[in-house]
Amino acid sequence: MTFIKALGAQWNKGKLAQQLEQALLQESEIHSLFIGATTITTVSNLIAAIGFREPETQGQALPLTHEFMLTILFDCFRLLMIKQIEHDNLSQAEHLIIQLAKIWATKEIEEKPDNEVCLTQYRELQQQILNLTEQLDELNGQRRRQKRNMGR
Repeated sequence: MTFIKALGAQWNKGKLAQQLEQALLQESEIHSLFIGATTITTVSNLIAAIGFREPETQGQALPLTHEFMLTILFDCFRLLMIKQIEHDNLSQAEHLIIQLAKIWATKEIEEKPDNEVCLTQYRELQQQILNLTEQLDELNGQRRRQKRNMGR
């Protein structure tokens, strides 16, 4: 029975990855991120693998909402930020997820929710991502300067 549940979870992750890819393809400002070696499919699969939570992601309506996209990107962003801080070694796909989270955090929500609390939470999440990316950029800059100084 466990095998069947695991297989079902993998199937749902695959469906989520397809939905994520479709949502990302609709955003013209991110197309330039996928000119390199890493495809949008690879990044979508990685987002689904990192951010998948069975009850929340199962049965998401198409197209995925901005709130859902920001939430799953934020979940991925937090984990990748920790990995970057601790190990300073992210793959190209992981760097792209951080960039996607940053881009998504600057987007205005398309359909304003009826509930003001949801809108406030969305904006707080956006601000958290922007603040954390700024701190991560500072840390990366310090590390680059430190590596350059070691060669002198």
